[in-house]
Amino acid sequence: MSQQFVPASLDQITPELMTTALRTSGFDDALVASLSSERIAIGDGFLGELARLSIEYANGAGPATAIAKIPTTDPGMKPVGDIMDVYGREHRAYANLIPHMQMRTPQAYLNVSDEDSGAHCLILEDIGHLPRGDQHAGATLQQARSAMVAAAGLHGRWWNQIAQIDWLRSPSDSAAAAGMFEAGWPMIIDQHGEQLGPVAKRLESFLPTVGDVLIAADSQCQTLNHGDFRLDNMFFDGDELVMIDWQLIARGSGVGDVVWFLTGNLDPEMRRAHESELISSYRITLEEMDAGYVHLEDLMNAYRLSLNGILCTALFGSVTAEETTKRGEELWERMITRMLDAYVEHEAWELIGAHDLDPEMR
Repeated sequence: MSQQFVPASLDQITPELMTTALRTSGFDDALVASLSSERIAIGDGFLGELARLSIEYANGAGPATAIAKIPTTDPGMKPVGDIMDVYGREHRAYANLIPHMQMRTPQAYLNVSDEDSGAHCLILEDIGHLPRGDQHAGATLQQARSAMVAAAGLHGRWWNQIAQIDWLRSPSDSAAAAGMFEAGWPMIIDQHGEQLGPVAKRLESFLPTVGDVLIAADSQCQTLNHGDFRLDNMFFDGDELVMIDWQLIARGSGVGDVVWFLTGNLDPEMRRAHESELISSYRITLEEMDAGYVHLEDLMNAYRLSLNGILCTALFGSVTAEETTKRGEELWERMITRMLDAYVEHEAWELIGAHDLDPEMR
C-alpha cells in the first residue's frame, strides 16, 4: 500500500484529497467539486499556517467549510517547529490521544504526516461559528469555570496513564530552557526592566535553577498537559469548552496548564476575587476522578513554584516571538502584567530553589 500524500502547502489540498478525507470521516457520498481557501490567524500561529477552506460539492453533502493546518513555510521559523517537534506532536495527539480524551476538540477529517520530509497536514472541523475566547479582553467568570472543569477532565482522564506514551516530552526534555532564559535575559531587561522593577532581581536568581526545576518536575509527571492552555485556543459551546492547538502537548503534573490560564488570562481583579474558588473547583473535579493532589497545600506550593517558570516563559516569548500584529504585541504586554500581579501577590520567589517538593498524589 502506498503512503498517503501529505500536502506541503495549502494549494496542494485538492478537491480529490478533500473528497477522500470527508468520505473516511463519515460523509460517504461527498464528492468535492472545488475548493477555495482564505488564510486566517495570520500573526497568531507563529509556527503554522491556517486557512479556511470553502467547499463546493458535485454530489452528496458535507461541511460547507473546514480548517486546514500545515507547518509554517517561513524558512526561519520552520526549523524551530521541527526542533520542538510541534507538528509531530499534534499529529500523534490527533491520531492516538484526542479520540480518547474527556475534552471536546474539532473533528479531524484528515491527519497525515511524513516525519522524514517534515510535511504534516491537518484538516479539521470548522468551529468558527462558536464564540471564541479572547485572551486580550480576559476571561469571564463562566469561561474560567469552564476552563477549570475542562482542564481537570483532561488531566484526570490521563492521570497515571502516560508512562507508556514514549513520544510525549517531559519537563527535563526542555532543560535547555535554562540556557535560553539566561541568554535572553539582557533582552528581557531591556524591554521589561522598568515593568519588572524589584522582581527582576528575584527572577535573575531563579534563572540558574531552571534546569534543576525541570529535572525535578519529571518525578511529578502524572498526566498530559495541553501546553498552551489559554483563551485564544478555546471556543465555547454554551458552558462547554472546545479546545484547539495541540502542538505543545507534553507530560506534566497539570499545574502548568492551570497557572498559564489563571495568571495569564484573567485580569487581576477577576483573579483575586475568584482564584481560590477556581483552583478548588479544579482540585475537586480531579478528586472525583481519583486523580490530582491529595492536599490543597501541595497544589498551591506547586502553583507558586510554577509561577517563576511561567513568568520567565512569557517574558522570553515576548522578546523572541515572530509577532507582527499590534494585537499580538499588546497581548504579550497584558499577559505579563497579569502574571506579574499574581507573582507578587503569591510571593512566588519564596519557593525559588525548592527542588525537593514531594506532593502526595492520588
